[in-house]
Amino acid sequence: MLKKILISRVRIRILEKYLLNPSSSYHVRGLVRELNEEINAVRRELINLEDAGILKSKKEKNMLIYRLNKENPYIDDLRSIFFKNSKIGNKIMERAKNLEGLQVLLVTECFLTGIYKSDADIDILFLGNARVRDVKDLVGELEKDLDREIRASVMKKEDFEFAKKKKDPVIMNLINEHLIQVHGTLSDLL
Repeated sequence: MLKKILISRVRIRILEKYLLNPSSSYHVRGLVRELNEEINAVRRELINLEDAGILKSKKEKNMLIYRLNKENPYIDDLRSIFFKNSKIGNKIMERAKNLEGLQVLLVTECFLTGIYKSDADIDILFLGNARVRDVKDLVGELEKDLDREIRASVMKKEDFEFAKKKKDPVIMNLINEHLIQVHGTLSDLL
């Protein structure tokens, strides 16, 4: 889908690199090696993305390092689009459609980065009346595909509301995370 909307293949690959690895930073030549693209095309797209406010650069030693501008108000939306277009995002969306009773499925930044600030951080929240066995099967497939353990939580809407009122650490961490809505709407959480 993104290839039909965005014109530049190099821009898509650069955006994908930064949005699906939000803590990453690269200099031009490192990104050229990583993506196996022409240096002029990469440099041009980095400048375009910086001009658009999606990336920001900083001089470190003799190199210009580009990072995701997390203060940009469109970053979460772009990240959601690119995640849903990714192989793993597509798989989650396809399987989520078949989870009977699922209201909302959220993926956290922890899922993207694999970095956890506390034991209460989770990767994925399944909210609704989905069968635990079906969710467990989906999570098992994802763990196999990613070759890592996934921290998932399954909650009914009323349990989520109760946990939110009691300021449960898992829910408080979740609410403070950058979230990607994969299924349902975020308004169901608020």
